Amino acid sequence: MDVKVLQLLTESQVRQLIPIGHSKYYELIGSGELRSVKIGRRRFVTETAVAEYIAKLDAESTGDTAA
Repeated sequence: MDVKVLQLLTESQVRQLIPIGHSKYYELIGSGELRSVKIGRRRFVTETAVAEYIAKLDAESTGDTAA
């Protein structure tokens, strides 16, 4: 079985990639717009989830509803 290892990003790492504040970060996670995983008491976001969120924003800004 081929397993792809995804990089898990912390809040501060995600916020370096996406220019959002602390509250907006948790708002996006709570709404499901930014997918995350919980390990113990900590929450992480995969690089894939960040890329998908950015692609969604790009599609919305160009009027492309296919994404």
